[in-house]
Amino acid sequence: MRLISLRRMKARKVQGQALAALQVLKVIEADAQPSDLCTRREYARWLVSGSGVLSRNSVSKVYPAMYIENVTELAFDDITPEDPDFSSIQGLAEAGLISSKLSNKDLLNDDLGPFYFSPESPLSRQDLVSWKMALEKRQLPEGDKKILYQISGFIDIDKINPDAWPAVVADMSAGEQGIIALAFGCTRLFQPNKPVTKAQVAVALATGEAFDLVNEELARIEAESMAEKAVSAHNALVAEVEKDVNASFEKELLIEKEKIDAVEKMAEEALHELERLKAEREAENMALMKDRAAIDSEMEALSRLRCEVEEQLESLMNNKVEISYEKEAINKLRKETEDESQEVVRLQHELEVERKALSMARAWAEDEAKRAREQAKALEEARERWERQGIKVVVDKDLQEETIAEVTWVNVGKKVEDEVEGTVTRSEALVKKLKALASEVKWKTREFISKIIQKIQYFISMLKEWASIASAKAGVLKDRAASSTRGSVQELQQSTAGFSSALKEGAKRVAGDCREGVEKLTQRFRT
Repeated sequence: MRLISLRRMKARKVQGQALAALQVLKVIEADAQPSDLCTRREYARWLVSGSGVLSRNSVSKVYPAMYIENVTELAFDDITPEDPDFSSIQGLAEAGLISSKLSNKDLLNDDLGPFYFSPESPLSRQDLVSWKMALEKRQLPEGDKKILYQISGFIDIDKINPDAWPAVVADMSAGEQGIIALAFGCTRLFQPNKPVTKAQVAVALATGEAFDLVNEELARIEAESMAEKAVSAHNALVAEVEKDVNASFEKELLIEKEKIDAVEKMAEEALHELERLKAEREAENMALMKDRAAIDSEMEALSRLRCEVEEQLESLMNNKVEISYEKEAINKLRKETEDESQEVVRLQHELEVERKALSMARAWAEDEAKRAREQAKALEEARERWERQGIKVVVDKDLQEETIAEVTWVNVGKKVEDEVEGTVTRSEALVKKLKALASEVKWKTREFISKIIQKIQYFISMLKEWASIASAKAGVLKDRAASSTRGSVQELQQSTAGFSSALKEGAKRVAGDCREGVEKLTQRFRT
């Protein structure tokens, strides 16, 4: 009995695993319960969907039927195209896997009446095996009552439909992998009309060609189950750890509560102390309010003083603006004064340059006048000496006088030429200095110095002209002295006196002209 009980438990476990695997593969609905009875409709639907999912060979697949009006012949009178499982039931009938009007058409007469499928009726053991074997085996073995009894040992063979005998023989030939062995276990009563559960149907669907695929899914489910067990063990361990942690936490929490109570007591004492301090602070605030009122009155007085100070400051700012305007005017006047001062300095510099030029010209004119006087005096002395010599001259000594006179006039001519050349040289040097001064000054002073230079150059030209005249006269005297060996001393004296007076007058005239020009320039400069 114990062995039978263990086998039943094992069979139930296998059936439950098969049902779970087919639910995962979406052959059977997820809400199907193992102990619920299976209807003919459900088995037909699962058989067709299972053949499409579990069969790897297209020959073993059953395709759902499609209804075509006026073409499709209904296999059952109670299964219309509006039925939700019409395609599955009609497909099994058209495939010849279940008995219908299509498979029994030649055997039935029209007088036998309608043929019903009864979709809501419970599925029997006989239909469970025969439908599945018809799908798995394209050719079922021949079977009679004797062969069936030898293979199965069923004592209720008479209750089995003879059309199901080949299917039962084929299933029993599979041994432990057959539907009867897996779904019903060891039994001598087949009970062909007994309803089957959904777990038994799941085992039937998982046999045959679908066995490997279902086993793979079962292995995966087993692995998931083991993983879930491991997770459960881990969760249990975590729960135990959490329990220990919670116990420790409760202990710590109790300690913390005691600390909190102590802190609350201290906080209450501190609150009383704060209330006392608050009362003292309020008294201090009252005193501060009084002080603040006094300060506000002082602030008002200060604000009035501030307004007065701002007014004074505004007046000061206005005065400052006026002072700034006056300061700008003063700065402008100062700038103009500085410009005028610079102009005065410049004019003073130019004036100093002009004075220097005038002083140089005046000094030169005075020197030349002095030299002219000295030359005139020398000529006068020479004339007197000649007169003295002329008086002493004897007629018999005409040749000697002629020689002396010739030498004397030659010497006089040379001396005059040397004096004139020295005067011209000094005049030219003075002109160069005046030109250097003119290059350092501006227009008016430069024009003034240019006029002085023109006067001096005019004097130089006059002096050169006078020198040439004097040289000519000396030559004439020389010629006369050479040609006239017997001239009288009186004629010589007259000629000498004329030449001397002419030379003296020429020197005085040149010196006077130069001095007059310098005086005019000086007078003009002073004005």
